[in-house]
Amino acid sequence: MENRELETVEFKKSTSELKQGIISLSSMLNKSGNGILYFGVLNDSTIIGQQIGKDTTHDISVEIKNHIKPEVIPTVELINIDGKQIIKVSVAGDKKPYSAYGRYYIRSDDEDLLMSNEILEQFFKDDSIDYSKWENAITEWTIDDIDEERLIKYFNEANECGRLNYVYKDSIDALTKLGLFKNNHLNNAGYYLFSKNKPLKLKLAVFNTDERLSFSDIKLFEGNIFDCIEEGIRYISERMRWNAKIVGSKRIESPEIPLEAIREIVVNSFAHMKVNPAILNEIYLTPTKIKISNPGNIAKNIDPMDFAAGKQSPILRNPLIDMTLYKNNTIDSFATGFERTFKLCKEAGIKWEYENTKTSFSFTFIRSNDTTNDTTNDTIKNRQNEIIGLIKKVPSITRKEIAQTLNISEPTVSRDLKLLQQIGLIKRNGPNKTGYWEILENGK
Repeated sequence: MENRELETVEFKKSTSELKQGIISLSSMLNKSGNGILYFGVLNDSTIIGQQIGKDTTHDISVEIKNHIKPEVIPTVELINIDGKQIIKVSVAGDKKPYSAYGRYYIRSDDEDLLMSNEILEQFFKDDSIDYSKWENAITEWTIDDIDEERLIKYFNEANECGRLNYVYKDSIDALTKLGLFKNNHLNNAGYYLFSKNKPLKLKLAVFNTDERLSFSDIKLFEGNIFDCIEEGIRYISERMRWNAKIVGSKRIESPEIPLEAIREIVVNSFAHMKVNPAILNEIYLTPTKIKISNPGNIAKNIDPMDFAAGKQSPILRNPLIDMTLYKNNTIDSFATGFERTFKLCKEAGIKWEYENTKTSFSFTFIRSNDTTNDTTNDTIKNRQNEIIGLIKKVPSITRKEIAQTLNISEPTVSRDLKLLQQIGLIKRNGPNKTGYWEILENGK
């Protein structure tokens, strides 16, 4: 056994440090393509042994498979040294970059360092499959075309989630920090992410039949990428069915399609799109389908199931846009969106299908034909509108006061407030005790 920690060797006292050990494995994979982790060994290489249960090695293997992406298959061995048992875990892979628990690390001597944005971006560069040349092309647009309120909100979110540590000075400095501004002009990525000129179009519709011969609602929304993502999620959330059931003494409401699954696919549709004025991003609902489409197919026509199974390393079609979405946690982790979506749908019993053509990609959630909950759905919407009305009158109103006014439970109020925040109708400013609610533009 190695007598000290190296760029490809890590010691851990016990499996109580399993998460830190898995982070070390991912960082060694990113640096060297392989790594060895020992449990039952101190940092100075002193062997103290590791207690072994009947499921210990199995649990280690499962945790590694679940939390290193793309997936790697570890070799887990039990070794006896001077009467003390230790565990040796070996991994190898060539599908860099590897993430651990949604973060990316790189090995430096015996340390695991969070990857800088610059290093991470280098892992994703491949001009043969991405649109990076288009992203970096300088436009005619200047700093005057920026939605600065949106930009400040972005940096607040990025700092809060720990993916940036930046004190906002001004829009020029901030955009330069993100690689979106050069020679006094925005590049395409900066323009489509933060412009106030509404550069993108999103077609939204509710059709009365699956044949789409008539519609009950149709609109063309215009905005930047962040605007369109929020509007797409909001549009679906407000128009799909919400189901209610009594569990014990509580009334539990849930959407027909998990909101997080909807969010993953909507975000994906803008993260990997090819900006094409002739083909719009599109979202529509029919009695049996919710379909989300974007111009530009999946790179190399790779099956989304390969991403979900961890067989395929992440491929960024818009590296600069995608990195920007990653830094404020709009994208949680590269190449895991399909995995989360499939898992959520399986748990909820939702069927789905997708189509990858030469010019576009579409994802369809299959809806139930059950319309018995439509009245319930309308009731929930009406209640949420009543909550918005109360907030308009008294921005400092508490959950308890809302519950008492509407004669509903506080947990129901909490769920409604969370939903209204998720779909961009309200936001909370300040702490729970002294803060206040704000109605956003979409909430009118």
